[in-house]
Amino acid sequence: MKKILLLLTVVSLLPINIISASTYSTGIGTLEFNGKCKDNRPRSQDDHFRAIEKAKLSAWQKYVTKFSAEKRNNYETNKGAFTSKIDKYITEYVILETDCSKSRRVYTVAIKATIDASGVNNDLNALSADQGASSLLQGKRVAYYIVARKVAGAKSFDARVTKQAEKVNMIDSDETAYSDDTTTSFSGQTTERVKVTTGGSTVRKSEQRQYQLSDNQVGVDNAIANSLKRIQTRPMKGSSIDSRTGNDGLFDTVRQEFIGNGANGDANISDDSFLSIVQGFDHPAIAGRVEHFLLGTMDAGPPRTDPDTGLTAVDVYVNAQLVMVDMGFEEVLAFVGPIARTGMGADERLAENQALKLAADVAVDELINKL
Repeated sequence: MKKILLLLTVVSLLPINIISASTYSTGIGTLEFNGKCKDNRPRSQDDHFRAIEKAKLSAWQKYVTKFSAEKRNNYETNKGAFTSKIDKYITEYVILETDCSKSRRVYTVAIKATIDASGVNNDLNALSADQGASSLLQGKRVAYYIVARKVAGAKSFDARVTKQAEKVNMIDSDETAYSDDTTTSFSGQTTERVKVTTGGSTVRKSEQRQYQLSDNQVGVDNAIANSLKRIQTRPMKGSSIDSRTGNDGLFDTVRQEFIGNGANGDANISDDSFLSIVQGFDHPAIAGRVEHFLLGTMDAGPPRTDPDTGLTAVDVYVNAQLVMVDMGFEEVLAFVGPIARTGMGADERLAENQALKLAADVAVDELINKL
């Protein structure tokens, strides 16, 4: 295939990546045509653009398959409202490859599409009876304890192999008797064969990760707050709850525990800290005013260069749970994660912040879908 990169289109993606929450998906469109090829494309521009429309739909369908089960059900109910105006959500595309076969009269185009994920979520919220204005959390305060982490190191283990071998010796003996009425003689031949049977098992330990606190806690807080506002809730920082209940520094303790600096050494919140959070919501200064909180982590991976656009790309992973506190007792309403999203930008921080926005929106949408 002949690869064609539209550098002008790639450059135009840069401001969109910075100011909007977008995601990317690739698609392939193939069609039969009558005519000739020129520059690895059909001479007819109509055939070229018809193939692009098919590639857009292919990229869109691949994007939809990444929805959670609950979100996918909501989408299927309103599918026509999205596919009928697909160009509203696919804001840009880059042609990666084209292939025009004169002998087979088949034209194929591969694209990388930029999808406005925030716009998709907003419209899905407005159309879905389970989201948006009808949300269980509409108008309510929601505190969030989401820890910003980075992977400091990952320890992997070589597979432990146990080998077994069974060796069996076998002897074949052949004899032939010759007789001429007066004399009988024997001719013998012995052959030794060795059969070896091997086998065994393989055991591999899980990878052990080491975490460190990210220097972008503010970016995580902003991403979560904006996502909660989008579904018409009233977000609050968890540290604000702590200060009102006399638990100053509790969130800092939680952050340390989520990077493995707790008493048990696990990179998770301790039972004591979780209980302290729950008890804080029963404090006279808070009780009846705030009943829900988000607890979890957002992990940013190392930066890399996207091979298609040349921009910096960063992956973000989210794990979270939504908890309701009633009369001092907690109820976990929903879990999500791990959710992975990729952001792109001119540098690492811009790419990371875009990935945070995408991941936060998806996490909040899935939590609401599960209520």
